[in-house]
Amino acid sequence: MRILREPLLHFMVVGALVYVTARAFDGDAGRYRIDAGPEQRARIATTYQQQYGVAPTQAQVQYLLDQYVRSEILFREGLALGLDRDDEIVRRRVVQKIEFLNEDTDAIEPNDADLEKFFASHQSRYITPPTVSVTQRYFSADAGGEGEAHRRADAALAGLKKGAATPAGDRFEGGNDVAGLSNGDAQRLFGDSQLSAALFEAPSGEWLGPFRSAYGWHIVKIERRDAAKVPALASVKDRVRVDYLTAERDRRNEAEFKRMASKYHIVTDRSPT
Repeated sequence: MRILREPLLHFMVVGALVYVTARAFDGDAGRYRIDAGPEQRARIATTYQQQYGVAPTQAQVQYLLDQYVRSEILFREGLALGLDRDDEIVRRRVVQKIEFLNEDTDAIEPNDADLEKFFASHQSRYITPPTVSVTQRYFSADAGGEGEAHRRADAALAGLKKGAATPAGDRFEGGNDVAGLSNGDAQRLFGDSQLSAALFEAPSGEWLGPFRSAYGWHIVKIERRDAAKVPALASVKDRVRVDYLTAERDRRNEAEFKRMASKYHIVTDRSPT
């Protein structure tokens, strides 16, 4: 059956079993004894069902049991040869596993009060940056060159100041009317340029320029400015939950590490003999 050859299945089911029995393995006394009886079969069936939502067949259980025995033999022989020592990959994996166990993720799902408290203490993370809404006209250097584009922009601005109709300009991919631009949005739209900087410094309500962007010359009018503000928790609740869980996992890991570290004596070259 295809499922019997599925590598991911082997990794998750057999790996979980090797980990469980490895913790119970104690020195030479139990080195050559491997439990492959009813309890191990039941553990295989339970692990399989948790992973896939259906009970395994007897053939699947037997296949996974055989794989477990093989993995356990190789694992113990590797330990006996010291293959786990001085291996940075093994070391890093063990560290990751114990940190994962220390997190106790099932016990830290926050309620609304937890999220409200966390949000109140970290509002600076969620502040909506100041934005501008602009009308602009673009003059490309592709046709007549840089100088001609600048001249056309100057002429268009001069005409606007004398009451002329708003010129058409050249086609700009971002459009002529752009609302709610943050500084980051402006840099993505116009490049890190004279124009993107000017949008947050220029006065509102009048045509200004020309300003150079990464693409050509522009004249602009700031239609509206919106100051930075703290959003309602409801609008960023999912993000706050993720941040809360990350912070809580880090806190629990650090607390558990300190508990474990308290049992150790760290010898340094300055330690008394």
